[in-house]
Amino acid sequence: MSKAEILDVLPKLRLAERQEILDRLCDLQEADLRAVHQEWVDEALNSGPARPAAAADWEGALTRGLARGSKRS
Repeated sequence: MSKAEILDVLPKLRLAERQEILDRLCDLQEADLRAVHQEWVDEALNSGPARPAAAADWEGALTRGLARGSKRS
């Protein structure tokens, strides 16, 4: 069945049938989005440093950030 045929038949369906089709389309869309979001997470995890930053690195970043914030006040 072509897309044009499907679009022609849709208005002729009962409400419950159209709702079933809509639900299925939404399920497919959500599955596609989950896959895309997982790709984004995987990419972010793989693009970071090979090892986590040391505690001293985080403390230095926090100190610098707080220093910048106090200068703006």
